[in-house]
Amino acid sequence: MAVTAFPVRRNTWLYYAFAFFMQCGLWFGVWIKYLLDTRGFELRWIFLMDLPFWLAMAALQAPLGALADHIGRRRVLVIGAALYSLTILGFGFTTSYWMLFADYMLWAVANASTSGADEALMFDSLKAAGQEHRFQHIIGRNFAVTLTSGFVGVAAGGFVAQWTSLAFTVQVSALFPLCAVVVALLMVEPPREQSRHPYLRGLREGLSFAWHTPQVRYTVLFGSVLMTGTFGPVILMQPFLIDHGIATEWFGLFQAPIRLTAVIAAFLTTAVAARVGRPTLFLVGPIAIAGAYALLAVFNTPWAFALFAAPALVQALVNPAVSAHLNERIPSDRRATVLSVLQLAFSLQVAFFEPGLGFAADGISMVAALFFAAAYLAVFVPPLLLLWRRAHPGGVTRPPLSAMETAAP
Repeated sequence: MAVTAFPVRRNTWLYYAFAFFMQCGLWFGVWIKYLLDTRGFELRWIFLMDLPFWLAMAALQAPLGALADHIGRRRVLVIGAALYSLTILGFGFTTSYWMLFADYMLWAVANASTSGADEALMFDSLKAAGQEHRFQHIIGRNFAVTLTSGFVGVAAGGFVAQWTSLAFTVQVSALFPLCAVVVALLMVEPPREQSRHPYLRGLREGLSFAWHTPQVRYTVLFGSVLMTGTFGPVILMQPFLIDHGIATEWFGLFQAPIRLTAVIAAFLTTAVAARVGRPTLFLVGPIAIAGAYALLAVFNTPWAFALFAAPALVQALVNPAVSAHLNERIPSDRRATVLSVLQLAFSLQVAFFEPGLGFAADGISMVAALFFAAAYLAVFVPPLLLLWRRAHPGGVTRPPLSAMETAAP
């Protein structure tokens, strides 16, 4: 296939549309309140339910990433979006912890199917057109689309819940991933290097490449810790609002500006990374997140809620840079497998980070949970960032294509 013949523009717009429909959930902003008020669950047990969910995610990431490399990323995206729709519908009708647990397990399969496969499809689409240098720009735009979609869902979800019910708001959200299924079916599978080995061997070699390539290994470890740190607002924003007695109809209006801040930052990620450099971005980001959590704990007032914008801002600026840094160093035939390792490391951490925050917030106080989140970054980021810098003795530059394709052990 000629380099200019591949319909990269089509896949780019479909990549954006897929992200929009997968993240446009009216339920995001009222999810915890729905489980507490409508279903009568307890906060600590809701968060504890996330422990097996994230462990299942961790176990499934690499196998499903390897499956995407083996059978095609487009097919796995279709499967993942369909399962996600079933998951949300199940959440909307759950009445017991056992039903909730089953939905969480289905959700783990859905998330593990899509994470990494979408980026791999987009990068190889650009590569087929000779435009892989545009990846960080496009993934930054895609992150902005994702955040915009979440912004729309959160802003509207509170009002929909007030006008109808919390349960209906969750149930109707299942329609959006169905739209994502249609979008994925319209994508064109890009040409990629086909693995010469059976599925299990390809999985094993992909994992081996991620571990034995220092620049990839430490980017994965650092990136996963940072992702865990930026996950704090997802866990803590709604309990924070509940703790301060904010009415349901205001949930969306409180959370929407946080997401809007991240949307704006995501559009600027390429320019910011080019101006300050990835090493500076990777240093300043964790400091900003930990500082925001500490200040939230100290002031702990409804107006301090605005500080949740800092993790969202860092997430929008740094996550695309981490993804671009990895993609530039991964061979095509194992791209989805290696990218899934980042999600695997993230899932393993959040499996304990999220219940820890939940038990701290519910059993001690919101202040304790916020200090815990700040301490997590303070402990893990400095040594990993040092190792990441040592893995790049010649500076952070994009390796030549030949190095990417031949770096496998």
